[in-house]
Amino acid sequence: MLTDARGITPGGRVSADVCVIGTGPAGAVVAAELAHRGVDVVVVEGGGQRFGPRQADTYRGETVDPHDPLDAVRQKRLGGTSVVWGGRCSPLDDLDLGPREWLDSAGWPVSGPELEPFYRRAQRHLQAGEYEYSAARSGFPLFAPLPSETLDVDSTWRWSPPTSFAGRMRALAGAANVRLLVEATVVRLERDPVSGAITEAVVAPRPGVEITVVARTYVLAAGGLESARILLASDRQSPAGIGNEYDQVGRHYMTHPVGEVGTVVLSELGRNLALGYVPTRDGVYARRKLALTAAAQARHELGNLKAALWFPDPMDPSHGDGLLSTFSLTYYALNRARLGFKSAGTHARYASTSGLGQHIGNVAHDWRRVGRFAVSWAAPRITGGRILPSFMPLDGATCRLRFDAEQSSDPANRVTLSRDRDQLGQRRLQVHYGVSTDDRARIRRSMELIGEEFARLGYGTVDMADAARIDDMPFTDGTHQMGLLRMATSPRQGVVDADCRVHGSANLYVAGSAVFPTAGAVGPTLTIAALACRVADHIAAERSVREPLAAS
Repeated sequence: MLTDARGITPGGRVSADVCVIGTGPAGAVVAAELAHRGVDVVVVEGGGQRFGPRQADTYRGETVDPHDPLDAVRQKRLGGTSVVWGGRCSPLDDLDLGPREWLDSAGWPVSGPELEPFYRRAQRHLQAGEYEYSAARSGFPLFAPLPSETLDVDSTWRWSPPTSFAGRMRALAGAANVRLLVEATVVRLERDPVSGAITEAVVAPRPGVEITVVARTYVLAAGGLESARILLASDRQSPAGIGNEYDQVGRHYMTHPVGEVGTVVLSELGRNLALGYVPTRDGVYARRKLALTAAAQARHELGNLKAALWFPDPMDPSHGDGLLSTFSLTYYALNRARLGFKSAGTHARYASTSGLGQHIGNVAHDWRRVGRFAVSWAAPRITGGRILPSFMPLDGATCRLRFDAEQSSDPANRVTLSRDRDQLGQRRLQVHYGVSTDDRARIRRSMELIGEEFARLGYGTVDMADAARIDDMPFTDGTHQMGLLRMATSPRQGVVDADCRVHGSANLYVAGSAVFPTAGAVGPTLTIAALACRVADHIAAERSVREPLAAS
């Protein structure tokens, strides 16, 4: 049953065996896994069917340091941020999960082999085809990359259609054992002062009105920033908030620094690598990563980083390319309209696009090619087929290298509650965030090594003369919100244990990227879904133990 919480009588109470807070990938996967086991579930979503000014207001916050607007990097709506997700999937590397002394990282209290079966289940939830991330085994064109101890070109990303969990949640709400509340913002959790167990979730469907959700087990899956806010705001029994006895909630905030540097001209050998989007043997789009091997990262004491070929800078109309000008004009318009993700992160710079007349001239001159691309872009959206993941013309003479880099954990990168309040009376978040000089140096050195080895192997000529720009790149993208409630064996080092259960609150779990102890260099969604499957298993196992005891 889908219920608008604004219609529930003030002071009303909703009960279930499990309460899941959030309908993005984490919450939706937990809810689906439990519902299919017959568990009585209530799912609480702060937004409604759409994301508008009213929902955006409760997601606004203060950014002390350069960071994207908090209401631009999140979607408070059914399906959460999955509604605008690009679909890129990849598991974390074993290197990400293990200890790395040079980064002062103890790693994860969970190993790669432990996560693998959950990754396979997550792959199905995200509709990303086989759990296979080797180009050689995925059906890429037959080509044997040259052996290298430095550069790995066999690992890939895979793309989900992308899956939006809004439709999944509407369908799940039709189950007899699922109740879905929308327009139901959780403002705080209450807990028993003696046992630490959560006793209720307090929901504000509209200003001045509260209802409660009572359950035996709670799963906080509201996204990295919002999950941290809820725990910090749950301060009636504990002044610092739930799980925050050692001042760990909201610290160690990590994202993925993203940028483009260098110029690359592919050789014939490089073109044979098939560095664009390639349909796999199971019909999923995939793409090769350019990455340093684990041995090279350890040898040079670097963080993880994944690179790929990128098109020339679209903002400079002198390229004369109609497709690139179309791209630049489109993002310029989206920025002028301030349309969510498309006006944030690496896209924000398109607000300063100049030479609009020349761009329009490029489009007019190249109209046939632009038209063909428009048809190929629109066709799968009409037919329901797999969507080409992004605009990626690599047929020009010169390309760039785009990177997604790992950010190291720093307790000074954190979120706190400000004094300002939103329309529901919640204290807004304040973000303190930056990318360190050491991380920038590691990113720069990684890109230089990738460029050097790419050229040495004969895949193309590479000019990295502009790599120094990495030292000053803004790196403000906040779409990947990791580390804020990180996983650790002790509450002195983190907020949740190895099972994603909050230290000191036995019936409260966290599902989402906030629990990541390290960031890796790939998008977090596949790992989010894998951990959500794992949380659901823990809850189901507990329930099967408790029920016979209750009946005896």
